[in-house]
This record gives sequence, structure tokens and C-alpha cells, in this order.
Amino acid sequence: MGVYQRDSRWMVYWHSNGKRHDKSFGRGELGQAKAEKFDHAVRDALDQGLPVPDPEKVTASVLVPVPAAVQVENPATAPIQDFNQVTGRVPGGMVLSELGSKYLAHMKASGRTEKHIRNIEHLVNHVFIPVLGDKPVDSLSYQENMIPFILHFQGVSSRTGKVRSQYTVNKYCDYLSFIFNFGIDNGFTSVNPLKIWKKPKVQPWDMKLTLDDAKKIMVNAEPHLKWAMEVCFNLGTRPGESELLSLKWEDIDFKASTVRIYASKTKSYRTVPINPEFLKRLEKEQAESQTGYVIEYMGRNLTTIRKAFKNACKRAGITYQTRMYDLRHLFATTLLRKGADLAAVSKMMGHSTVKMTADTYYHYMEGEKERAVNLLPALEVA
Repeated sequence: MGVYQRDSRWMVYWHSNGKRHDKSFGRGELGQAKAEKFDHAVRDALDQGLPVPDPEKVTASVLVPVPAAVQVENPATAPIQDFNQVTGRVPGGMVLSELGSKYLAHMKASGRTEKHIRNIEHLVNHVFIPVLGDKPVDSLSYQENMIPFILHFQGVSSRTGKVRSQYTVNKYCDYLSFIFNFGIDNGFTSVNPLKIWKKPKVQPWDMKLTLDDAKKIMVNAEPHLKWAMEVCFNLGTRPGESELLSLKWEDIDFKASTVRIYASKTKSYRTVPINPEFLKRLEKEQAESQTGYVIEYMGRNLTTIRKAFKNACKRAGITYQTRMYDLRHLFATTLLRKGADLAAVSKMMGHSTVKMTADTYYHYMEGEKERAVNLLPALEVA
């Protein structure tokens, strides 16, 4: 275990339960001070056989180290600049790394999923700070900092070698803006340099997946993915941990032929009726299940099936872009094309309004306008 630097960020590593763990504490003197304090706390905990403490709690009281040259004997009578240094306040206000840490703590306290928190933490430490620098937030401006930030991410990704989509750029700006607004709301900072930014519209996802192609993918899928696709299509769940992979057998009422789905995205429950034929499939799978989860793999629950789906698409010869999420779209469009009530489909999808469902899926309903006009009687007189 120990403290080290990676990409100028101060890190702490330790081993527990046979695994290595690494934690970043940001850049500069503040990052170093936090890393050193947490390192000592980890050593003490492991020596005493205790669990590793929460790094946020350990480092919450850490202040910016004060150089000896600026320390004063009586902070109460010192000049304002020296007083700020003695009390650990950063000249110019709170820096981005510290605001990001406070925002992450807020996310945890608000009950956000671990996956979402990890995603934001990655963005702060590996996306936002490397481009903007760990500067005082109040020193950032739209013209000098945000425009170069946006132009940078509209370029080619070093990871994929491809130009980033506008959707990705918008997502980065949205998350950064949330952090800035959090700082203002809590009195940590006073500006949101992205406030005047207007989010460009993005082209809607071109959903090309058909029932026939979905069957081709299932033929080439591993058993656990094949079952996951079947569940996703029949219940219209969002894929991933947000709904599909968090679904438990206790959520299914076999007597009422319904399933109660919790949507972490909207923090709400919805009840979806189950087709009689698919209910039989669920009963069979439950009898063979080794866990409490509807989707499992080798006796454990899953956190992602994205890679398995991508590999199955390749084996099936699917050349266009598609995602597991397209099965949820296919659930909705298939029902609507067969004449299902729009409001009923909207409820089963968990949409907040029927308008949202109509705006998202109506353009997939080929021939509906023609069918509508054919319902008109003739308006003629002899």
C-alpha cells in the first residue's frame, strides 16, 4: 500500500480480500494531503483488522497545506489573504476537483446507483479535469474555458479513433453543468460558465432492428443472453442494471400474471401484465434458477450484457448498429403496429406522458396515416 502519482493525480493503493484497490484524490497540494491522510487511515484499519474506511469521510476535513512562509501566529489579526491561507481556503474559490468530490458525496446521499456515481467520478477525474485543469471554478468562463472544452470533445476520441457524437458532447456538458449548479446552490461557487450554452439537437437513434433479425441474434447468443433478450422483449424493460438485470423473481406475481418493475431512472414502479405463453416460460426458468434474479449467469447475477450482445450480433451477421435497448423499442413498436392502445403502451413503457410515447414511436407506425384517412366516409351529394 502507499501513495503515488498517476497523470499528476495523487493516488492511494492498498490490497484487501486478495484484490488491489486504487483511489484518486485529485491534483495539487490538496490532493496530496488527502491521499496521505487516507493512506494512514487505511494502514491503521488493516493493522487492526477493521474495514477500509470511507475516503470521503476520512478526507472531508483536509485543508490546503499552508507554506511556512505565509503562516501567521494570530489568524484573527492577519491580513485577509493570509487568513484565507491559514483557514485552508483556496484563493479564487473552490477548485473543480473539490467541487466534484462534494458533488459525488451528494450523489451518494441522494441514493444514486453505484454505477452512475462511478461514471461521474470517472468523468470528473479523467475527462473534465485533464481538459479544464484543476482550477478555481469561479475563474472559469464560457469564452476562455468552455468553448475550448466543447471543441476538444467534438474532435476524435483517443480511445476509439472516431469523432465523438454530439450526444456524447451534450452528455459531458450536461454533467459538468449539473456540478456547477450544485456548487452555486450550496454556496461553494458563484458561477456556471456553461449557463449560456445552448444544447444542439441530436439526430434520433435510427432503430433498424426487426423481429427476424432479433431472432437471428438469439440463435447466435449464449444461453443467458438469449433469455435476457426474451425477457426484455416481452416486458419492455430498459436493459442493464437500471431494470432488466435488477429484476428479481419476487417482483413477479405468477397468480396475477404481472411483473412489478422498478425504474432507477425515474425512481418509480410500474406494473406490466405478462403474456400467458411467456408466463409459462418464466415458471420454467424460475424452477431452474440458482439466484433470486431473473437474469443470471453461472449462479450469479449480472451487471452488464453489452459485450455478449455485441458478439452475438457479429456472429449473426448484423452489419447495422443496434443495441439491447432496441428490444425495448421493438416491444413498443410491435404492439403499436398491431393496434395496441397508445396510452396502455405508454404505461407499460413507464413514460411520464402519452405524448412522450407518441413523439418517440409514432413515426415507426408505417401506414397509420393512410389507414386513418381510409376511415373517412364520402362527403358528396347527388
